[in-house]
Amino acid sequence: MINSILKSLLCAALLLAASTGAYSQTKAETRQYNKAVGKPSVQAFDRFLKKYPSSVYAAEISARRDTLLSISPYSRAEAEAVMSEFMTDGALFLAFPDRKDAVDRIYGICVCSSEIDLGHVKLYTAVMGEDGWSLADSYESPTAALSSEGAARSFVDSTAVFEIGGERYFRFNFLTKAADSDKMSYTAATWSPAGDAYSEVVFEGHDILRPGDGLPFRIEGRVNENSIMNPDRPEARLMMVAINENPCLEPIPAGDYLTDAAIDWWLEQNPDALSSATKLNFNILPENSSLVEQFEASRDKKNSSRYTAALFDIRGYSVIVVKQKADGNYVLAWAEPECEDHYRDRLLNSISFEDANTLEMFYYHGNRHFDYKLNLTSKTVKR
Repeated sequence: MINSILKSLLCAALLLAASTGAYSQTKAETRQYNKAVGKPSVQAFDRFLKKYPSSVYAAEISARRDTLLSISPYSRAEAEAVMSEFMTDGALFLAFPDRKDAVDRIYGICVCSSEIDLGHVKLYTAVMGEDGWSLADSYESPTAALSSEGAARSFVDSTAVFEIGGERYFRFNFLTKAADSDKMSYTAATWSPAGDAYSEVVFEGHDILRPGDGLPFRIEGRVNENSIMNPDRPEARLMMVAINENPCLEPIPAGDYLTDAAIDWWLEQNPDALSSATKLNFNILPENSSLVEQFEASRDKKNSSRYTAALFDIRGYSVIVVKQKADGNYVLAWAEPECEDHYRDRLLNSISFEDANTLEMFYYHGNRHFDYKLNLTSKTVKR
């Protein structure tokens, strides 16, 4: 019995020794491994795998080879230096290095340059070939960001590279600030070169940054729903989450957002209303605007046979909202910045109807008083 057990143990030991010998690395194999990882290249890894396909190092070498095929050796700074060769002077752009199947590419995103208007961004692809870098493709894509003349742009917050379903996306953000007002927009954007897809979510509103806020910027407003082309796509949902969590973006109620939009439109359409304009443009208000809500709550409405009018302050402006009795529409007939110092600044103090169509607007400016006559039918103003 003992002899039988000894024979079994001896056979097991011999089998284990044979197995260990079959899978242990040789000195030559180890030298080749050290040489390959000491000076890594696709060619060095291919030589190793061809010579030692069953090596204990094979899995590691294969992983290192895949990394070299897909990880760019260029830094962001180097990528921007390369992409700058294809940009006009003064262009505002970002560059992302990329490598796929051992082919190096650099992707550029330009949001402001002399080549494009503010209603577009431009996307570039540069490829490394035998003769160096060349521009393989470039095209413009529309943006819903603020695009008024003279507006200024800047990149803000962090950038990122991520993958969805094996497709690589570049993530970035930029601010646009109007030249002659406090209007601003924040654009969260992604670009997938492989899918040829530029997507964005735009938060637009007004600059409310004040000293001591401790923030790089601060916008009060709402997301422009029209800026989201495919809201159910994962990249759009990711951008919405980021915007909702951004402490620099403060959403306001829909009614106030509509009020801001209506006042902005009126001021843009009537830039000389406070000085030389004789003809005005009115805009019809949506009934869920807070302008309409405050009009209905006003206890000091003025009436004629054709109109009901109310003067009140809202969102930093003094406004006159009028309800047209013929069709029930509400219109914004007048808007000007709210008076801050009633003793020194221009103050729109009260209104009254002179006749069925004409509102008289009474002003005080220090010790002086004057009035305007606003015809609601012809949309004209006399001083």
